[in-house]
Amino acid sequence: MKGIVFTHFFEMVESEFGEEMVETLIDDAKTSTNGVYITAGTYPAEDMVNLVSSLSKSTQLPPPMLYRHYGNYLFKQLYTGYSFFPPEVLHNTFSFLDSINDYIHVEVRKLYPDAELPHFATHHRDEHKMVLEYTSSRRLSDLAYGLIEGCLKHFGEAGNIELEPLTEDGSKVLFTVTLNPG
Repeated sequence: MKGIVFTHFFEMVESEFGEEMVETLIDDAKTSTNGVYITAGTYPAEDMVNLVSSLSKSTQLPPPMLYRHYGNYLFKQLYTGYSFFPPEVLHNTFSFLDSINDYIHVEVRKLYPDAELPHFATHHRDEHKMVLEYTSSRRLSDLAYGLIEGCLKHFGEAGNIELEPLTEDGSKVLFTVTLNPG
């Protein structure tokens, strides 16, 4: 997992829970780096799992809720932090989500050639509904859920997201995103 995901996580924790919480996480979570991450570095996904588990313990909020909340935050940071999004992916949620593998991840790999990115396959897309299959050995579908929520918010679209596990270990999940009429 790229360091940028960790650095933004600490930014969110500090802005929403305070600097002391960041210190608590660094002290409590057993991470490979003792809480030191650089944006371009690559780190084990278990570090994020440990950090979120520690945050959950400290806040009494369940990990899925924390991952989703962080996904919302992360979408905003990544979207505003990278200017390589072409106009054709900028007009709505579905066009953006449909471009993840063929455009966005291609650009990410230019910046971070060693990045291990999740795969998103579009199974269905029409004006009101999109079905995406998420595949990742990291099994962070709740983070992906939050990123999709953040995308909906960014484009000012209201909708529902359904998550259906396709494998027992969570490495494959089906997301169905349905836009609300109006």
